[in-house]
Amino acid sequence: MEELQKGESCMAEDNRKPNEIMKLREANCRNCYKCVRACPVKAISLLGDHARIEEELCIYCGKCYLVCPQDARDLIGDADRVKMMINAGEKVYVSLSSAFASYFKNNSNIKRMGAMLKKLGFTHVEETGIGNVRIIEEYTKILEEQNMQNVISTICPATNFLIQKFYPQFVKWMIPVDTPLEAHAKMMRKAYGDDIKVVGIGPCLAYQKLAATAYGGKLIDAYINYEELEEWMDKEGVVIDETEDPDTHAVSNYRARYLDEEGGIFRALPADIKYSYKTWEVYGAARTRDMLSSLTVDIENYCMQVSSCGGNCLSGPIVRLTGRDNFEGKDLWLDRIKACAKEQENNPDKNVSELAEVDVRKTYEVMDCSAPEPSEESIQYFLSLIGRKSPEDMLDCSGCGYATCRDKAIAVCRGLADPFMCIPHARDKAEAQSNMLFDYSPMGVVVMDMELKILELNPIAQNILSMTSREAEGKSITNIFGSEFFEKAMLKEMPAVRDTIESGELGKLLDVTFFKVGHHDIVMALIDDITERAEKFGREREMRRENLAVTQEVVEKQMRVAQEIASLLGETTAETKLALNKLKHSLETDEDGWRG
Repeated sequence: MEELQKGESCMAEDNRKPNEIMKLREANCRNCYKCVRACPVKAISLLGDHARIEEELCIYCGKCYLVCPQDARDLIGDADRVKMMINAGEKVYVSLSSAFASYFKNNSNIKRMGAMLKKLGFTHVEETGIGNVRIIEEYTKILEEQNMQNVISTICPATNFLIQKFYPQFVKWMIPVDTPLEAHAKMMRKAYGDDIKVVGIGPCLAYQKLAATAYGGKLIDAYINYEELEEWMDKEGVVIDETEDPDTHAVSNYRARYLDEEGGIFRALPADIKYSYKTWEVYGAARTRDMLSSLTVDIENYCMQVSSCGGNCLSGPIVRLTGRDNFEGKDLWLDRIKACAKEQENNPDKNVSELAEVDVRKTYEVMDCSAPEPSEESIQYFLSLIGRKSPEDMLDCSGCGYATCRDKAIAVCRGLADPFMCIPHARDKAEAQSNMLFDYSPMGVVVMDMELKILELNPIAQNILSMTSREAEGKSITNIFGSEFFEKAMLKEMPAVRDTIESGELGKLLDVTFFKVGHHDIVMALIDDITERAEKFGREREMRRENLAVTQEVVEKQMRVAQEIASLLGETTAETKLALNKLKHSLETDEDGWRG
């Protein structure tokens, strides 16, 4: 424990498990860019047709985890590791976030939560709010000293990562105090021995990262969120009922729970302290980023409470993900506050860990991950690739996830984005290609609505139908070609229907291919005027027919001649044979008729 009391860096090398706690599954990612748009620090790269979290940039606010519509998010949780600790017979102590009432509801209180967690195998359960008490005490001392130019709260680990990584110039204003979970872990280890395993449970994702890295990963052994806990409960068939654990006590100072709500620090601090500063509250990672971007290093006497979640811990990412960030949850949490205050009146004794004297001061180190600004030449080159060559071309639509086209170009230069990941550019390119195909297609193209009324004709179709696109607009195609083919084609489930149609009105023979354009409520017809080809083919067919007739007549004449020759040859052969037989017979007898 002595090493932990020295306030060593919160980002010491993690020797306990891989740093990665979140990733996006490639198989599920559909390149919708929603996670890029939601990420306040653009820590997501989208290359190779899938999104990836850039660990060195991530602040673990959980925004990408919340917005993904394809369930491509994958949280690498600690639940299995915790089960292994329990199965190995370890003494596993829980620091349970006081926001549990807003998630589990069901008339849950700390004693019932303690009973439920012990059914899962945990040794002892306490509220993280116990650490909040020490945090408030230390904040009060620091603010009374007034030795800092400005102070920024450090109870939110995601915001701490934001400042350390992206606003290193303001690290000196971060209140040099542990987060509540770190403070409580120190207090439990001091009270129950350093051989215990400390597991945090709450609604946060950044705390899981902090657990893996704070004090070399030796202070907090694991962190599981409410959703993981609920899944574990369902698998084991454990529920929160009216059973209460007598050894689980609520935090003695109910005001400590205020740190879980918006403005909680200012509610918990003594009035004479907080009003000696200009107080400023900012909630939400994007708003906090915007606030920090607007600060200058010469301001003085500001006390800022910041959090990456809109409703602080009561609206943590896991609470929002499961749809429990609502009035009912907040109302139940307030009921727990009142119950805690009443219990404090009836039982003023403090939990043993609350009496533990520990040093909760900590030095926050700069984790500057800012990359050098790309050259203006490189930025302009990538802008030109998507047709953004002048200020008028800069649409800044944010469709790609970046606020401006220039920001996008910078991300491309840094290897975080595809240069062609631009919706207007892709649309313009598709439209240009489509228009080229439409205008220069060797076949006529007729675009119609689902009622077969003409919407547009390409030049070839205008020539075939002998009318301009404006003249044809609104006319039914059935008036030109007749209704039978098109009405049947509309009813067929085939992707395309092709037939030859003779249009009496046009006096033409047309080859028509009809197909529907899915999800757009339009149908199209490709038409080819085959009248001349058909006439030419007809003439050629007539010539073939005449040639065939002449050939047939010649063949028949030749056959008759052959038969006549054969007949004459047959008669001559018979007469010759008879004469020869007679000559033979005469030679075989004497003149008196006697044979030799």
